[in-house]
Amino acid sequence: MSLENQSYEERDELARLALQLSQNPATRTEFMRMTKQVRPDVALPELEIEDRVNKHFTASQQKIASLEAKLAERDAMDNLESRRKSLLEKGLVQSKDEVQQVEKLMLDKGITNHEAAAEYHNFMKQAAVPTPTGYNPNPMRQFDLKAFHKNPVQAARDVAAESLREFRKPTRPIGL
Repeated sequence: MSLENQSYEERDELARLALQLSQNPATRTEFMRMTKQVRPDVALPELEIEDRVNKHFTASQQKIASLEAKLAERDAMDNLESRRKSLLEKGLVQSKDEVQQVEKLMLDKGITNHEAAAEYHNFMKQAAVPTPTGYNPNPMRQFDLKAFHKNPVQAARDVAAESLREFRKPTRPIGL
């Protein structure tokens, strides 16, 4: 590329444009980077300092992110251990093996609370309460059968008449 075929005015205009690009804060960095690409032997200390600072800043940010991730992981593990100890202290579980069973139950059933999962686990372990032996579901005990032994036809008519009276008797007026 040669400037020989261009007039003095065109060369002056190109020089003014290069000066404006190099002095404008929005375009200065890119102008220096392009200059460095075309002429690598040009010393641009401002650009080299910025690149070094950015490199060290990026490395520092990565270290900080790594440390934050480790701290978050440690906090999560401490929180998990405290919830496990809480289950043992409250008596919701009796051993560490049972804690593992509760946590497996949490994963299987989608339960997010350790205490709720431990209570659910305890309910599952309990056997159903047996039905009391005094219960007799025989409905015949509700009726007086002596009348049916004497005269079954008349007793049946009496029971039917009583049922009809109950249906016909209004307990409250219609519409209220």
